[in-house]
Amino acid sequence: MTPVSLEQLAEGALARFHATDLDAEACHQLRSLGLTQECQLRLCKKGEPCIVQVRSTRIGLSHAVARRIMVVPLPARP
Repeated sequence: MTPVSLEQLAEGALARFHATDLDAEACHQLRSLGLTQECQLRLCKKGEPCIVQVRSTRIGLSHAVARRIMVVPLPARP
């Protein structure tokens, strides 16, 4: 599938982290929170803040950051 920005996902959607165009410090902070290359995440809440779940951790991201994170949508689980 084609990557989309995190802000384009529907609430509850699953996706795989693909890339970001944030600066090195922001990328380091995201990695320390579990948003690593190829990790799976779920969009819990759109808006400000955007809330994503990575494994068992929920992370609040600003709208400005969420729109610069690219993800690959995954099929919904049955």
